[in-house]
Amino acid sequence: MSVDILLLVVMGGITLLAYMVAINSHGPTRLSISYLIATVILAGTVWMTVQYVNNDQNTRNREELKRLELEKQKAEDQMQSREQQYQSAMKENKERLGLAGKLNAVITSGTALATQLANMDMHDQSLELDGLVGRAAEAKRKCDDLAAEFGKIAVSDNVFAECANQIKEGLALLAESAQYSVLFYKAEDTAQEELRERIMRQKARNAHDSLQKAGSLIATINAQ
Repeated sequence: MSVDILLLVVMGGITLLAYMVAINSHGPTRLSISYLIATVILAGTVWMTVQYVNNDQNTRNREELKRLELEKQKAEDQMQSREQQYQSAMKENKERLGLAGKLNAVITSGTALATQLANMDMHDQSLELDGLVGRAAEAKRKCDDLAAEFGKIAVSDNVFAECANQIKEGLALLAESAQYSVLFYKAEDTAQEELRERIMRQKARNAHDSLQKAGSLIATINAQ
């Protein structure tokens, strides 16, 4: 039992005692004074009771207000957290789309070069020897430029790690294929020409397959 309630009980007891004394009083003066004192005590008891009830209600109101404020703050924090998560997801998605676009550009160029090397007519009658050698050297230069372009792309997202490995492998095969296209025109005999041409086309086809696989992986990631 709290001190306030104990005090109210005591005041109630005193009030009751005061009225009992007043009831048992004899004589008009004593009776009047006894009732006056009892009434004052009663008024004090009632006032204390009202104050106690009001204070208790105010305390409850403050606690309820505090609880509501805490719930409001919690709701605002949750909304802010969701907004931050949404913004983070949007930023991550935008970065992924940008990275996917850069990788797809490399894949498209690499696939075109692989197709060119795989189907290149090494004895094109419309070109002189210098033209054929220049065409092979140009294909080699394009492969090197494409590899350098890919090297500038920072693949920090682990989601694209496998794609990047496939592209890297494809570009390596493509560079080897282009190198063999150059070496073809430096062959010492027909057998060496045939071997180098066969290796060139096989590596070009393997590069094409590897780049195509990378493109499929990126398409799968973008669809998620």
